[in-house]
Amino acid sequence: MNPRRVRAVAKRIAEQFRRDRRSLGLLIGAPILVMSLVGALWGSSTAQVSRIVVATDRAPAPQLVAALRRSPALAVTETTVDEAMRRLRDATVDAVISTRVGFVSTEIVVVMEGSDPFRSGTTLQSIQRAVLAAVSVPPIPGAPPAGPPPVVVEYLHGGPDHTLLDLLAPLLIGVFAFFFTFLLSAVSFLRERTSGTLERLMATPLRRAELVVGYLAGFSVFALIQAVVIIAFTVLVLNVKYSGSLATIFLIEAMLVIVSVSLGLFISAFARTELQAVQFIPVVLVPQIFLSGLLVPVDQLPDVLRPFAAIMPLTYSNEALRGVMVRGLEIGDPVIVRDLLVLAAFGVVTIAGAIASIRREVA
Repeated sequence: MNPRRVRAVAKRIAEQFRRDRRSLGLLIGAPILVMSLVGALWGSSTAQVSRIVVATDRAPAPQLVAALRRSPALAVTETTVDEAMRRLRDATVDAVISTRVGFVSTEIVVVMEGSDPFRSGTTLQSIQRAVLAAVSVPPIPGAPPAGPPPVVVEYLHGGPDHTLLDLLAPLLIGVFAFFFTFLLSAVSFLRERTSGTLERLMATPLRRAELVVGYLAGFSVFALIQAVVIIAFTVLVLNVKYSGSLATIFLIEAMLVIVSVSLGLFISAFARTELQAVQFIPVVLVPQIFLSGLLVPVDQLPDVLRPFAAIMPLTYSNEALRGVMVRGLEIGDPVIVRDLLVLAAFGVVTIAGAIASIRREVA
């Protein structure tokens, strides 16, 4: 091995990066962005607070209610069991606590919302700690502590017959569809720009909007095929349990991949090489993975990050897919309608950005 030739190659690569300041900036900026998100999410000591409701018409012992209220990880409210279950079905609370007369003694019944496995696990642990704390203090001073009452855990969604994959699949299929579609469209459209094809097309009477919509339609056909493959593999091969309609699941996935394609067309304007297009992946995708509810529930994000979660398409697709696949919501449900409208708005904005980027590129 000739050291002189090795140094020459290394010098050439270093010179290439020195001239390509955009790649150098992404190389340094992307890790800083990712680590900043990690620090903001898990670098603070703020604990997740679970929302639970105690049924007043089937209330447990006062010392248990007091122990629940003392827990810093629980936000406790009280209402009737019917109202509490309505809130649970609307997913505005995480658990409902009531009592039921069992065969031997009165049981503590905990009904979990269950659509988020991580949140459910944390909530149940906090409730169990409160139960143990309640029985550690005897109701009569000097009396021996009573044994813990029987606790029955029930699930509105999910439960012991659901695997972790069943509950995470709605989020994963959205992430995978978004990732692969964004990468395909960004790199392919960049190739059209750098090869001169785009400039030759713009020399024809073809309008910029027509060009973008045409490319969007072409890429979207293959992206929708990919969405069908992902959904079919998830349901038929992995045997993931789902509650809602497959047609609704596909509609949400279709809206997401259209947003992903148009975003890829737009982002390609800021890259000069395929390497730069690939380097945009951590900038575009990683923040959405961190902030869209896949790792941390959106309502439990630090206050400084919640506005960023609200402007990310995956936040709304994840909510809609989880609502359909886990909670069984129909297409007419207000949550699904809102999420679809927001995804459509994202699509319009990114398509407009792609059209404007062509004006900057070739006009």
